Parts: sequence; structure tokens; C-alpha cells
Amino acid sequence: MILKMILVFLKIGFFSFGGGWAVVGLLQREMMENGILSLSEFTQAVAIAQVTPGPVAINLATYTGYRHAGLLGAFLNTFFFLLPPILIVLCIVLLSTKVSIDKTRWSAALMGFTTVMVLVTLISLSLPRFLDVWTMILATGVFIGLRKFKINPLWLIFTSGFAGILIFGFLTNF
Repeated sequence: MILKMILVFLKIGFFSFGGGWAVVGLLQREMMENGILSLSEFTQAVAIAQVTPGPVAINLATYTGYRHAGLLGAFLNTFFFLLPPILIVLCIVLLSTKVSIDKTRWSAALMGFTTVMVLVTLISLSLPRFLDVWTMILATGVFIGLRKFKINPLWLIFTSGFAGILIFGFLTNF
């Protein structure tokens, strides 16, 4: 299992430009296809990765490794997840000293790639709950609170989190 995880995170590491949320959708697909995490386990892992300091994708790598293989798994997953971007950046730096690279086009291409990756992640994470009435009510309430009433997002996060606990933890179990 540890070798399978390392290979998944090494593979995803090559596509990790653009920040953690840009690759969460890829991580979800790869971990579910390889039997590393189920959808509910992945959702829980994302929640844990969000509340811990640092980029969400690295936290997912570390958490998943720790969950399946302890400290060694956490270290190896994180190392192999970070290895490809480090090597790619090193190659770009070495090449940029020898070849003239148009930084504006390079930046625009990375921004476009990142935007697409984040949208794919947003869609893949929201689809399981998209048709749920309670989720739509919460999302609509947060949107109205942000746009119409200009409520501080921090208050909306805490309020919707508490409402989610009440709705999905207690009310739906009755």
C-alpha cells in the first residue's frame, strides 16, 4: 500500500503547480481509483487538511501517508509529492539562465492552468452534495449573507459549519 501511495503522490506532484486546491480533484480521483481512500474518507481528509496549517494538498499527502503507514508514510508521501515541483522549478531556473523565457506568457499559462484545475476540483467535490436540499439552502444563505448583507466571511464559515453539524449530524439521522 505504501508504494502505491508514493507513486500516486509522485504522479500528482508533477501536476501540482497552482497551489493545493488545483490538484485536490486529481488527488480524489487517484486515491479513490487506487483504493487508498473512499469518497467519505477523502472528504474527511480534506476537512482535516483544511484546518491544519499549510497547503491543503501537502496536508492531504502527509495525512494519508500517516493514516496508512505512520510517520514513515507521512514523510515519504510528502517527500515524493514535493519532489517533482522542486525538480521542475530547478530545471526552469537552469533553463531560464540559458534561454530567454517570456515571463508574461508563462505566468498567463500557469494562471489559466490553475483556474481550470481549481474549477475541476470545485465541481468534483460539490457533485456528491449538489442535489442535496440542505446543502443548497446553506450555500444560498452564505451567498446572500456575503453579497446582500456584507457579513464577514468568518462569521458565515462558523455559522454554516455549525448549521452543517446540526443538519447533517443530528437532523438527517432521525
